[in-house]
Amino acid sequence: MYYYYPSCNFQKLFPDTARRIRAYLSTQPDVAIAGCCHVTNGLPAAGETIVTVCMSCYRLLQEMRPDCKVIGLYELLLTREGFPWPDLQGKEMFLQDCFRARGCHELQDAVRNCLRNMHVSYKEAGPSRDEADYDGAFLLHPPYAQNQAEAPHYFKEYLPAHLHVLPPEKWQDYYEEHARKFGSKPVILYCNTCITSLKQGGADAVHLAELLFPET
Repeated sequence: MYYYYPSCNFQKLFPDTARRIRAYLSTQPDVAIAGCCHVTNGLPAAGETIVTVCMSCYRLLQEMRPDCKVIGLYELLLTREGFPWPDLQGKEMFLQDCFRARGCHELQDAVRNCLRNMHVSYKEAGPSRDEADYDGAFLLHPPYAQNQAEAPHYFKEYLPAHLHVLPPEKWQDYYEEHARKFGSKPVILYCNTCITSLKQGGADAVHLAELLFPET
């Protein structure tokens, strides 16, 4: 059984896309819709598969439920026969990997396979994959205490060495500097924090889930 965690932040940022994802997954007999990843009551049983559309949820649930497999929404979609892949007809776009996706090779591959299925002509914005060093505001401040408590290995032990903390008044300059790398070409992201900061920086940024679940 798959348990989909829809991400509180993703639902706030993309309410219409979130509703379309839930509507589609509700038609899948082997998928159940879960709630917030911070709620420990009712976590899936050992051996089940957790699905999420958020990189923080992904990292949290890996530690909170180590006896379950955690995958991204994109990996799940690739297993669905008859999924209605939108056809973007060779649209040229950049792909920006997320720092939190380092080491998540199946997720990284699934993102790219989804783009190929949609006939997107994408160029990887380096550094990419396990060298990815962009994560919007996520790397600009210390991790939240709740995340450190729930997933101490990632948020308390691993993450601090990779932070480049900046005072909040410098964040906008950081966003704009990174956004300039893309010029006017659209850039695809699969992280809530990445897309929020790039949009604030002036980039034509789109979440991969928006491409997969367009308004009809």
